[in-house]
Parts: sequence; C-alpha cells; structure tokens
Amino acid sequence: MKKIYKIILYLSLFEYFLINQSSAFFPRINEPNQQELQSTSIQIGKTALQLIQFNQNKEAIKLLKLAIKLNPNEFDLWTTLAEAQIRLNKNYQALSSLDKAIMLRPDKQSIYLRQGSIYLNINDPSKAKISINKGLSINKNNERGYFQLGNAEIMLNNYKSALIAFKKSSKINSNFWQSINNEGLVLYELNNSQEAISRFRAALKLSNDAEPMLALAVVLYSSNNKSIESLKLAKKALESNPKYALQEYQIQQLWGKKLQKSAQLLFKNKEMKKVVKEAKENS
Repeated sequence: MKKIYKIILYLSLFEYFLINQSSAFFPRINEPNQQELQSTSIQIGKTALQLIQFNQNKEAIKLLKLAIKLNPNEFDLWTTLAEAQIRLNKNYQALSSLDKAIMLRPDKQSIYLRQGSIYLNINDPSKAKISINKGLSINKNNERGYFQLGNAEIMLNNYKSALIAFKKSSKINSNFWQSINNEGLVLYELNNSQEAISRFRAALKLSNDAEPMLALAVVLYSSNNKSIESLKLAKKALESNPKYALQEYQIQQLWGKKLQKSAQLLFKNKEMKKVVKEAKENS
C-alpha cells in the first residue's frame, strides 16, 4: 500500500509542476510525450482496479481522477472510475463518467446497460429504458439486457411489455433462471396463476434461490387453498432468506401488488406466524 500512496504523491506533485511551469519559483520542465502519458495512466488505472477489488474505492477514485487528467481519452479509465463511484453509491457521478465513456466508445453495448442498471437503482425506469434500448440496438442477443428491460417495464406497471422482454431473455438463455422467475412474477399480476406456477417451478429446477421458492409457495397457497407443499416451501424460503418476510424487500425485488397481498395471506397462516416472526427478527 505504501507504493500506491507514493504514486498518489508523485502524481499530485507532477500535476502541480504542470500547472506552475511558468512560475518564477519553478523552472520550466520538459513536457512528457503523449505515449508516456498514456502508458502511465494505464498503469495507474490497473492499480486503481486492484484497489477497487479490495474495496478501497475512495483511494481508487483519487488515482483515477489524476490518471484521467494525464489521459482524458482513455475509455477504460472512465469505466473504472464509474465502477468505483457506483460502489460508493455516487450514482449520478457514475452516470456522468459513463457519459464520457460513451463519447469515446458509442458502439460499446455494456456501457448503456450499465447506465440502465444505475437508473433502475435510483428508481428512474423511464431513463433506464432509453439506455437499455440503446444497448440492445447494438446487439439484440443479450439476455441480461432484456432482463433489465423487463424490470424497467415492471416498475412502469407495463406488465405485458415486461413479459415480452423476459421471454426474449429466457429464449436467448434457457438457463437464466432470474428471467424465468420474473416471467412468473408478471404472469401472476396478469391473473395467470397456473402459468406463473409453471415458470416458478422451472426457475427452481435451475436454482434453489429463495425468491422462486417463496413466490411458488405464495401462488400455490392462493390457488390450492392452504396446500401442504406451499407451507413447506415458504418455511424453507424464509430460512434461506429471511428478508422476504418484509414487504419492503418484496417491493425491492419487484413483486407486484397482487403477489404481495397473497404473501401476506400466507404469512397469516397459523403454521407460518412463528416462522415469519423469526424471519423478521433475523432480517
């Protein structure tokens, strides 16, 4: 780590000398050539990436900002800076950094999808749709892009459009259980319980995640009038992820109002009350 801080100090001094070249207190120095600046900035970017991996994001940002002053046209520096900013929840700064990256590489699909992800996180699904669609216009064969688009449509209550997006996603990648699961979420809001059950079961074959497990339990309970299977699944799901006992967490996971309401009915079951109480205490 001492090496890293030496680099920061060196760059700070270097920047200061550049600014004050004409000062009477400092002699004029020879300007480094562009190739040297590019090489130095890339090395700094690699060091910053290592810092991000160790969750030292503030230090990484300091390095990256100095590197960008040396070489503002380096695409990877802007995307790495955005990543550090995202990790510190500086979402608007990250969006600005990604805008700079797009100016340098407007053909890069991943940047538009990354922007879309940020917009979803800050609850701006309309702008998320714009960014995601720009990304998908570059390459339509991207399951995660359609998954993000579906999530944006859910947030806008466009359930039929969301279903189309999720189906495109799972068609591209039949093992992408998250998209298959979200098909089920949408189908239930569209009053198609049986098809929703089918999609939740399909998702569970691919992943033992708590979400399709609990969603399936909720729909089974609602459809089959207190089925034994639903209670077993619900208990197992809440043991796996107690946060699902909280309605605000369900909302964060894009559960629709109908599914949330059905979940509350399940949680009021005599056998579930103790499980739900313990889950809330542990979440």
